[in-house]
Amino acid sequence: MSKNNILKRIFALVAILATVILVQFSNEYISEHINHHCDDSDHCPVCSVIIQCENNIKTLSTGLILVVAAVIAFSFIAVEIANFDYQSVQTTLVSQKVRLDS
Repeated sequence: MSKNNILKRIFALVAILATVILVQFSNEYISEHINHHCDDSDHCPVCSVIIQCENNIKTLSTGLILVVAAVIAFSFIAVEIANFDYQSVQTTLVSQKVRLDS
């Protein structure tokens, strides 16, 4: 494997791990502060972090739906390509069994 491919795989792994950690942190933070009540929600740091965590989860879930749809479409196309039987469409006089001695 080339060095470029190894770096791409490392970057992809880091991106996946960062995404998983972000979702886990957001879920954990929201679940810890589920009963948080404050009078001034515009200036409350806990409320602003909860809103940011909710936005992170919504954004990632929308992207996840697109990825799942693309994977399903790709798998259907791959199955159709794998099941395709090649048949020659070239016809000749011999394949049509035409008599040439007229």
